Amino acid sequence: MMIRKKGVMLKSNRSNSASNLIGSNRNFLKSKASQSEVITTVLLVLIGIVAVGLLSAFVIGFVRNNLKSSDCLGLQGEVSINTAEAITFFNLTSNVSFVVIERSQKDFNLSGINVVLENDRSSKMYKIREGTDTKICVVTDGMDCNLSASTSINLPGTSNPKVTYMINSASDFTSPVTKISIVPVLKGEVACNEAMDEKAMPTYP
Repeated sequence: MMIRKKGVMLKSNRSNSASNLIGSNRNFLKSKASQSEVITTVLLVLIGIVAVGLLSAFVIGFVRNNLKSSDCLGLQGEVSINTAEAITFFNLTSNVSFVVIERSQKDFNLSGINVVLENDRSSKMYKIREGTDTKICVVTDGMDCNLSASTSINLPGTSNPKVTYMINSASDFTSPVTKISIVPVLKGEVACNEAMDEKAMPTYP
């Protein structure tokens, strides 16, 4: 708005105020836009970090499983259940399981064997580890399942390739065990992903 005063055209202060207000609004909007860009960038960076973390966890787990599987691939047929001599059986009177496990003469580090007994009602895994303590085997929940406190545990080796284990399965199975399978355990408690051998469980008497 122009005001004529003594022949001179003067600009109104009101016009100046409006221009200043518009300029301030523009600066404010620019500032808000800059802040939004910064927040968006930070969020994208955080999402990227989380994605990388999740991907790394998946890849590491995948690689470990593959390494574990590759170690066990060479054990196919090297550790087995012997049912030919009628020593592997489930005793129908005592509900105790006897299992004969043997290994080949191939050189590999066997640090344990997981024995899985099952029927149509239940399944139970027993851990057999070498040692001179009082345990024949250890149930996965940590309970002792030994039958002879004076018996030390030996794993099948090149000098003693065939070992008989007596597993107190009476508290876990009141009906006959129908299937037995074994999973070798390598150095560092690395259990194979799949059973190396499985057979139907004979019964006696």
